[in-house]
Amino acid sequence: MEAAASQFAADLRLAHARATNQLTDWRVVFMPDGSPVGGCASSDYCMIKLRVPYGAGDEAPTLDPETPRAPRELPDGTKIKEVTFDPDCSAGDAEAVIPPSSCGGTRTLEFSSNGTVRTLRPGQSGTVRISSDDGSPHCDVVFNSATSRIRLGSIAY
Repeated sequence: MEAAASQFAADLRLAHARATNQLTDWRVVFMPDGSPVGGCASSDYCMIKLRVPYGAGDEAPTLDPETPRAPRELPDGTKIKEVTFDPDCSAGDAEAVIPPSSCGGTRTLEFSSNGTVRTLRPGQSGTVRISSDDGSPHCDVVFNSATSRIRLGSIAY
């Protein structure tokens, strides 16, 4: 369990380092219930580089065509069990009020070139729970949107 949570936290830190060093956004995409991520070799989670930082004039973020998606697998018997943040279901409408349960889908942590992390809902921090297949034990990976700080919680049974 500890190895799985440490691996996930290390990949979040790697996405942050790449974003600030390469001056473009990197995303870590995963499903909130541990199911495989489609479009990324059905992996547990995926690291994706954007062509330019989101908000740099593009209508929608585009992937860097020279950097393939990087599928990641957690150790056997572990998975992402749940998250404490919602997806952005607004489709770009800042005034939209849409219940998160109505749009489902992946969750995304976007590491920006300015050193911040966001959940596609600006300013939202949260937790990703890494768990054994049966839910016990588990370990929370906590992120802070303003500072991009990634912290491992204690293992709970």
